[in-house]
Amino acid sequence: MAIARFLDRETGRIDGLIEKKTRFIALLKEKRAAVITHAVTRGIDPDAPMRDSGVGWLGRVPAHWDVLRIAALFREVSRPADPALPVLSVSIHDGVTDGELADEDRDRKVALSEDRTKYQGVAPGDLVYNMMRAWQGAFGAVMVKGLVSPAYVVAAPVTTFRTKFIEHLLHTKSAAEEIRRFSRGIADFRMRLYWDHFRALKVCLPPLEEQDRILSEIDAETARIDGLISLTERSIDLLREKRAALITAAVTGKIDVRAAA
Repeated sequence: MAIARFLDRETGRIDGLIEKKTRFIALLKEKRAAVITHAVTRGIDPDAPMRDSGVGWLGRVPAHWDVLRIAALFREVSRPADPALPVLSVSIHDGVTDGELADEDRDRKVALSEDRTKYQGVAPGDLVYNMMRAWQGAFGAVMVKGLVSPAYVVAAPVTTFRTKFIEHLLHTKSAAEEIRRFSRGIADFRMRLYWDHFRALKVCLPPLEEQDRILSEIDAETARIDGLISLTERSIDLLREKRAALITAAVTGKIDVRAAA
C-alpha cells in the first residue's frame, strides 16, 4: 500500500511535468508556423506599405509584391529518369528529401520500385507535389538532382525566383484551404490537385533580394524554435526514463518508500 501511494504521488508529479512540456512543444510548433506564415504573406519589414492583393486567401500584402498565377512561375514537365540518381520523396511536413530514404524510414505504404526508369527526373528549383496529398501540404522545393514517383506532378520554374519561398507559402494554413478548393474529388482520400487547376492558383512574390532576406530570417528563427523543441523533447525522454527507473526501484525495494513518504 505504501509503495502504491508513493508511486501515485511521484509518477503523478512527473506526468504533470511531461504534460506541461508537451503543451510547450505544441505552442512552439504553432509559433513556428505563425512565423513562416507572417514572413511569406506580410514580409519582415513592419513599415512596408500594404495593399489589398485582390485574392481572398492572401488578403493584404506589401504594396510592392507581385500577385501572380502559378502558371506565370512554373510549367509542368516530365523528364526522363537517370537510374543513377536517388529516389526522393515528398513529405507533408518536411517537403522534398535531399537524398534517398532508407527502407526503415520509408512509408510502409510506399514500395520502392526496382525499375528506376519508371520514375521521372527532377532538378534543383523544381516544385514537386503529390497530387493526392496536395491538400494536406505535400509540396516541396527540389534542392538536388533526383527521381520522384511518376504519380507526382513536377513543375519547373520559367523565371528567376526562389522556389523555397513558394513552398513555404503553400504550406500555410490559408493556402491549404485554397488548394483544397482547387482540388477535385468526392471525398478527402480521393481529392486530387491536377496541374490544369493548380496552375490557376494565385500567389504573392516579393522581389528576389527580399525573398532571400525572408528565407534567411525564416531559417534563423525556425532553427531557434526547432532547437527549443529538441531540448524539450529530450527533457521529456529523461523524465520518462526517470519515471520508469523510479517504478522499478520502488517495486524491487531499492527505495525505502516509508522513508520517502
